[in-house]
Amino acid sequence: MKKLVKSNHSILPLLTISALLTTLAPSVQAESEAGGYTNYVTDSIEIPFRSQPGYKYKILRMLRSGSKVTVVEVNEDGWAKLLYNHRGEDIEGWMPSILLQAQPIAREKVADLEKKVAYVEKQLNQIKLEKQTLQSRFNETDESLKSAKKVNYELEKQLEEIKKLSGNAIQLNEDNRQMAQHIQKLENENTILTEQIDQSEDVVKRQWFLTGGGVLLLGLIIGRLFRMPGRRKWNTL
Repeated sequence: MKKLVKSNHSILPLLTISALLTTLAPSVQAESEAGGYTNYVTDSIEIPFRSQPGYKYKILRMLRSGSKVTVVEVNEDGWAKLLYNHRGEDIEGWMPSILLQAQPIAREKVADLEKKVAYVEKQLNQIKLEKQTLQSRFNETDESLKSAKKVNYELEKQLEEIKKLSGNAIQLNEDNRQMAQHIQKLENENTILTEQIDQSEDVVKRQWFLTGGGVLLLGLIIGRLFRMPGRRKWNTL
């Protein structure tokens, strides 16, 4: 233990942090997969990124908590061989695997959640604006619909009145047609009666003429028969 303290004064704080984070961070995968897998530096202070597995080796750089690294392998002592991409260049180094966790740190999660919340709020505001637009269009459409219903109701009333008037007109037309037929029938009957009357008058005139002629003839006959003989002159035979 004395040798460890002499080699590096940052071992005790790191061990303390590691012990604290052991209860919070999930277990890191012990065996490396083909091509490696992604882990994140635990949510704590900056962590030394060393050239070899061990606290005595050179610190290549300090990695901030939440830095994204690729786990290449994990040795028996619990040191993880990592690849850290710095400005497009992969840097190889070592770090205690206990300081790694499989999920991003809370700060990164919060930032990601904040982005998602901002996006959701933007979408929500857009939806609210669209809702207001749709509500305005709905109100306009509703007013137009009410006006159309009112006009339709008035037109239906006018149509009913027209139907009534049309019904009366049709009935009147039918009555006029029947009346015209009746008048025509009466006129025909009147014409026939007029002809019959004229014929009757001719018959009566002929009968009167014949009667008058008969009476005259009868009078002549009677006058001839009953004419008193004239006085004979004595000097005539």
